[in-house]
Amino acid sequence: MDPSKKMKILVVEDDKLFLWTLNHFLQKEGYEVCSALTGELAFDLAQHEAFDVVISDFHLPGLNGRDLIRRVKTLQPKAKTVLISAYQRDEVAQEDELTLNGYLNKPIELGTLRQLLLDLTMDG
Repeated sequence: MDPSKKMKILVVEDDKLFLWTLNHFLQKEGYEVCSALTGELAFDLAQHEAFDVVISDFHLPGLNGRDLIRRVKTLQPKAKTVLISAYQRDEVAQEDELTLNGYLNKPIELGTLRQLLLDLTMDG
């Protein structure tokens, strides 16, 4: 990713307060942010807009975060992907090691998210 370009991030989270918190934080960090409350809405967005990073909760109503990320990667193979969950990584993401660029346990430490996004920017 070009560090001079503002990264465009899709955030998918069904908890409205947590989604607002993530959006607010990411916007203050200088990212362009789109959000969705369901996997289906997020996939619809991904069909019409390109994203540098997709951050999704695992447990969503309907299409879960893991399946959403798989679908988005078929449309946007260069998109970086981060799964977030209250579950341990090996319970939800073990078979997705090649698809995921990051995994964060809830509750998320915003400083850890900041560092992960910086690392993804450097990875290009």
